[in-house]
Amino acid sequence: MSDNVKNFKHYLWYKVQDGVITVGINEDGLEDITEINSVDLPQEQDEVDADTPIGSIESDDGQLEIFSPVKGTVIEVNADVLEDPEIILEDSYEEGWLLRIEAAEELEDEETEENDDDEEDDDEDEETEEDDE
Repeated sequence: MSDNVKNFKHYLWYKVQDGVITVGINEDGLEDITEINSVDLPQEQDEVDADTPIGSIESDDGQLEIFSPVKGTVIEVNADVLEDPEIILEDSYEEGWLLRIEAAEELEDEETEENDDDEEDDDEDEETEEDDE
């Protein structure tokens, strides 16, 4: 997984490259899934809204809803995962991405808040490790 990939909704990831946002499922989303039965994604040129379900994945563990991290237009759908959903299980970050969206607005970057929290958590972890020794 590359450094510019960010997680959202706990089980999805997105990556921004040249103004295009690629969306997929992360390890947490795939954790309990052993088989994907079908993938339902929007059509190219469909308008999508942030934090609104835009598709779904049917698996042996139930249904996972797919969300967009931003308002925009779907510019590409991964036809390979529609034909063979198992690609998602094999390589969810490279070959198994789901769709690409051209953002209609600036993507809100929550990274700063998360990094601040992470640094505090790291400090607590270090103290805990020292206590354990």
